[in-house]
Amino acid sequence: MKLQVTKRNRKFLNVAFFVEFIILTVAIIATAKADTKDYSQFCAYVVGIPYASDNFTDEEYQRFVFCKNALEHHHHE
Repeated sequence: MKLQVTKRNRKFLNVAFFVEFIILTVAIIATAKADTKDYSQFCAYVVGIPYASDNFTDEEYQRFVFCKNALEHHHHE
């Protein structure tokens, strides 16, 4: 069964992504200091795309960038 993104379930998927992102972000920050490569690998995992791949949708890329920016911003504080 393939999950199709519709207007109806898009909000649920965004909320689910956000909750997973927050939980995993807290875990990675609590366990170790990371560098940019670690952030990229972590964010690729969170978004569900292969690390160092160019096979993703625009929405997945936006999530990946949001994740990296949030981690890098927190690291520099």
